[in-house]
Amino acid sequence: MNALKRLYRGTLSTLPPELAKTIKQSADWIRSPANRWTRRYYTPAARQPREDLLLLIARFCHINRPIEGYYFEFGCHEANTMRAAWKHFRHLFNWHFVAFDSFEGLPEIKDIDKQPIWQAGKLKTSNEDFVRLCRSAGMPANRLSTVKGFYDQSLNEQTQARFLGSKAAVVYIDCDLYASTVPILKFIVPFLQRGTVIVFDDWACFHNDPNRGERLAWREFTEAHPELAFSKLYEQGELAAFVSL
Repeated sequence: MNALKRLYRGTLSTLPPELAKTIKQSADWIRSPANRWTRRYYTPAARQPREDLLLLIARFCHINRPIEGYYFEFGCHEANTMRAAWKHFRHLFNWHFVAFDSFEGLPEIKDIDKQPIWQAGKLKTSNEDFVRLCRSAGMPANRLSTVKGFYDQSLNEQTQARFLGSKAAVVYIDCDLYASTVPILKFIVPFLQRGTVIVFDDWACFHNDPNRGERLAWREFTEAHPELAFSKLYEQGELAAFVSL
């Protein structure tokens, strides 16, 4: 162990000061009690509600079958939710999984969505890395499609026509921002059917303010479409889900 420490320190001494500082800070974080707590408690606690909700949706759709069609996911950073959805839905349903993402990170942040944690380009996973992660989870090529682009450009009539052979079974919205949620909700209207589950992954962002983020976009959408009816299925912490009636 002492030899490894000497090697580590010797290597740092040969590097440019700024690079050596960054590496040392990363190593200190990896060894820290805070990192152990984050990995053991914080991260699992953040992921567990999503796992629980996906299982609840699996049971809901199985009990109320047939609810056939697509699993649409908007916002696909690191493929964590897509892989979890595949894990929990593959045994009960023959759904096709569609990932909508810029694959370039967040767009330019508009005034209504400004908050310190959101920055243009943040939360980026490339299309290639996303597909690779899904394949590593066992998802076959013929069960996954990706749509690349920022939503105000990619969610157009041509994209609708590409998928309108079927309806949506689940719509999972994980895009954080009001400006991104608005075009999503407009896009999904022709894909809604009785039993479509719409999930908002960032329902409590912006201090749970009902006049910002996904909450505001959803309220405006339902007010603009009185012909559509929805029932709340689930709400806990950062997550909320509704069912199209």
